[in-house]
Amino acid sequence: MLIIRLFAFLLFGISAFSQTKVLYNQSVEAYKSKDYVLFLKLAKQLDSIRPMHPTFTYNLASAYSLNGKKEESLRVLKTVVLANNTIDFEGDSDFDGIKNEKGFKDLLELKVFQSKTIVSSKEKFSLSEKDLHPEDLLYLEKYKLWLSSSIRNKKVVSFDEKGNCSDWFTDCLYSVFAIKADYKEKFLWITCSAIPEMKGFSKEMEGKSEILKIDITTRKLVKRYTIEGNHVFGDLVITKNNDVYISDSGEAIIYKIENESLSIWKDLRKEAFNLQGITLNANESKIFIADYLKGILNIDIKSKKESWLEFPDNASKKGIDGLVFYKNSLIAIENGVVPIRIVRYKLNESQTKLVDFTVLDNNRKVFDEPALATLVKNKVYFFANSPWKFYDKNGQLDESKIESPKLFELILEK
Repeated sequence: MLIIRLFAFLLFGISAFSQTKVLYNQSVEAYKSKDYVLFLKLAKQLDSIRPMHPTFTYNLASAYSLNGKKEESLRVLKTVVLANNTIDFEGDSDFDGIKNEKGFKDLLELKVFQSKTIVSSKEKFSLSEKDLHPEDLLYLEKYKLWLSSSIRNKKVVSFDEKGNCSDWFTDCLYSVFAIKADYKEKFLWITCSAIPEMKGFSKEMEGKSEILKIDITTRKLVKRYTIEGNHVFGDLVITKNNDVYISDSGEAIIYKIENESLSIWKDLRKEAFNLQGITLNANESKIFIADYLKGILNIDIKSKKESWLEFPDNASKKGIDGLVFYKNSLIAIENGVVPIRIVRYKLNESQTKLVDFTVLDNNRKVFDEPALATLVKNKVYFFANSPWKFYDKNGQLDESKIESPKLFELILEK
């Protein structure tokens, strides 16, 4: 049984609620005393509080099995495998009641399939600034210019086709996450958030975020948008009429800048957990936004009505970071799953459901938490490696362990 071991390593990073810890401890005691009915009740509660948590979801599958609910156990266990195919559930006696089921054997085959290496993208070059820690990138067609954000060094850099970097904009107070240009490439919009991994971080900065509007021609700051609270502005998207939508990973809120004013556009705190990549459909009638735990939300811009996209069988909803719209499909960078993968999801005609998917890249050793991506005609570009795991608890980076950022190109159609 993995219940204790997984909890020790994975719970405290996300659990800020004492109730969650109390419920978890109660579930452990119920399991130890073989009160499996209570164990299942508590496992359901924990899973509803924090869906797709590695421990809670696994324990829910275990609890269903121990209570003789085979179909439910297999269904939940499948979500575990899709999120992490290294989980060793085969030897867990909690699942003895379902080991002879066809569905269990199917899960063993799924684990093998999930391990296959699939290669579609290729490396173009590495950047010269080794400790840049890029998150997003952008190609300005009008200027024939590549730009990259920097988490660690709090700036935007330009780089050429050999990977040589030059400072492009440095008047940033915090880590630079997303960078996007308007339709006419007049202004660059960037999201900045204070996190321990940036240089010069102090505890007083925690939760501070801002959006900057920069004149591309002069590289001068036009306006700085700030808001009080605990925010991490992770991504943004801009419509052709220059409305700006921003995803907040600190609070599940979508902000909007309209007529030079920043305000809440959609409050999703009762619906979502951790907002990530955001993109528009072709006619800009819908916003698609990834939630790191629950999948992808489809929001009608005019009515503001939202719905979760239904996922195809054998596709994981968890761990989507970067999200790009291309020809009635969504290209998703899934860095919160094991193994890391890049997937193209096909939408139905009404764009309310994902009807099919193709894994474009999977289980590649060079992929070490790729994040956001940019679309240039029929190609997706992204940085394949990030140094997140090489920071210590104080946000200090061990530069002896990192490699230069590697730019990858993924051709969607030739």
